[in-house]
Amino acid sequence: MFCDQCGREAAPDARFCSNCGRLMATQPSNQPSPSAAAPPHYGYVVPPPERRVDAHIRTLGILWAISAVLRLLEVGWIWFAGRMIVPSVLGSVLPSFTPGSPLDRVVMGGIAFASALFVLQAALAIVTAWGLLERQSWGRVVGIIAGILALLRFPLGTALGIYTLWVLLPASSEIEYRNMARA
Repeated sequence: MFCDQCGREAAPDARFCSNCGRLMATQPSNQPSPSAAAPPHYGYVVPPPERRVDAHIRTLGILWAISAVLRLLEVGWIWFAGRMIVPSVLGSVLPSFTPGSPLDRVVMGGIAFASALFVLQAALAIVTAWGLLERQSWGRVVGIIAGILALLRFPLGTALGIYTLWVLLPASSEIEYRNMARA
């Protein structure tokens, strides 16, 4: 006999699955066992497609939190490089580059713009992580938006975006998320 939730083989007289704890369905002895038709799992537990969000929501939330921390570290690196490295490199290459010059203001403006963009991305990642981990009703929509925007940040952001959209975008995921969401 096999568990209809996780697919693990169970003893014929077992009342609960030893892997996931689900109540085992009892089969009348005159019906054939589904074990003949069940494919071997080779130790891998594949969640049913209707449980995709439940199986991946925690991982998604943690990955979005990590993404936010990485974005904030990038902001720190940009400010460090912008204040310490860029002026000395530009000063050695361009003798006319001095603090307060028009070129200096353009460079610092670009650094400030990039920093603001990364801070906004970090804020979106934090909101996405919180919405998914707390199963907020709006978390799926914010996650889909963040996943689409993350596709542009190759390679890690692209991978996170694809994973997010794979979990949250299907219509069946919407129904499952609504059932899990807190009002």
